Amino acid sequence: MEYWTSVANQHSEYWLSPANPVLPPTPESAEVIADAYWVSLQRSLCGIVRADGETLGPIRLVVAKTGITILVFDTAEIVEVEGGIELAFPIIGGSACAAAAGHLRLIARVEGAGVHLGVVVDGYRPRFERLHAKSFLIAAPYTLSQHLVHGWVTKRGLQDIARVIDPIPVAPPSLDTKGRLNGLRVGVVGASGYVGRRLVPELRDQGARVRAIARRPNPDLEQVAGIEIVRADALDRESLNRAFGGLDVVYWLVHSMGAGGDFAELDRVAARNAAGAAAQAGVQQIIYLSGLGDDDPELSHHLQSRHETGRVMAEGVVPVTTLRAAMVVGQQSASFQMMRDLVHRLPAMVTPRWVTTRSQPIAFADLRDYLVGVCALPAAYGRTLDVGGPDILTFQEMMERVAVLAGRRKPFIVPVPVLSPKLSSLWCGLVTAVDTNIARPLVEGLRNETICLNDEILQLVPKERMSFDDAVRRALQGVPLRY
Repeated sequence: MEYWTSVANQHSEYWLSPANPVLPPTPESAEVIADAYWVSLQRSLCGIVRADGETLGPIRLVVAKTGITILVFDTAEIVEVEGGIELAFPIIGGSACAAAAGHLRLIARVEGAGVHLGVVVDGYRPRFERLHAKSFLIAAPYTLSQHLVHGWVTKRGLQDIARVIDPIPVAPPSLDTKGRLNGLRVGVVGASGYVGRRLVPELRDQGARVRAIARRPNPDLEQVAGIEIVRADALDRESLNRAFGGLDVVYWLVHSMGAGGDFAELDRVAARNAAGAAAQAGVQQIIYLSGLGDDDPELSHHLQSRHETGRVMAEGVVPVTTLRAAMVVGQQSASFQMMRDLVHRLPAMVTPRWVTTRSQPIAFADLRDYLVGVCALPAAYGRTLDVGGPDILTFQEMMERVAVLAGRRKPFIVPVPVLSPKLSSLWCGLVTAVDTNIARPLVEGLRNETICLNDEILQLVPKERMSFDDAVRRALQGVPLRY
């Protein structure tokens, strides 16, 4: 009596559908698709097996310690099919197969609104294909485990392939200001921060003469060509007087959350300094980046402080344009970093019940365009404008989407009513890279809905907005700084 094993017997398939693919696969992507598969295969097997040879073949799978060749693949045949490509690696030898037979096929094909990915093994019969009755009890468990490992490895490989054919979405082109900023003298306070470092080169490219104002300029800022860098402290009025001299417009992008303690009082002092220094320098407009949230007694301390800062600044004689935003989806945004780290490190989490609160996140590219769009725009003077992306989501929905787009399982989330902001922030400080002094007010702010209450910005600065998913893809992959 003989038994046939189910290990890659004639035809094995492992399929994955990446979420919301942006572009279909192309023949040009064949090499990176193959490279992603081999790299992931080796990583999945914890380095026990290595792939030696050319990415598109010939290539061998070798046991790292012993040097034994398990399988040998010839050069891949790249076949263009409707809506995609197939890479077929002929199996031509190796200790794990009886003779040259079959193909390892990597398939990427557009199907409807998605991309269908697969690994198919055709015609490959391992050496253990015939099992006599006396050896069945010994060999069957081995072949079953081999089959399970093969499935696990190929599915892990597909995650990397999904990222290859699901590239960084292209942000909408920079806003056309029609030369309005040419020669304008613009100061950016907080230029060393995440928003400031990316806003400065954009303003420069729009024709403005940019002065980057920071307490401690960082190396990234110092590499930006064609700008002036000035040291100043928001809590030191004299340093702001010097920094604002000769400016037409000032961006105020600073806050004191990282200082801990009574950050609201520090921000009030800084706002008064800004208003006074701007008036003394003859500045025409202050542009202040604040936070979304309805003005009510239940508003978190952090959001109350952001709103109050805007009101204090507006008490001066220089008109203030306030842009109020919720979470900024960008690589180094503190809110996004916290969310990304949570879904990467915790498959399950107990969260405050505020995780079901709605919010309207905004892609950094859109926020940057709105900041540039209101610069020296008289219709925006003295106005408070809510800015957000096209999607309104709960924080739980955002975490689940971030997990899927990062190639991970959705986290198991249990909202509970007893987890205080202090405990939550300490927990986030341990699990994420975000400083606890910043994490605490951010977590506390989850209890308030942060959605746009007016859409006036859409008329003042009309533009195409990025979806949450596309913004997350760009943030996860990282967009290089412009110098």
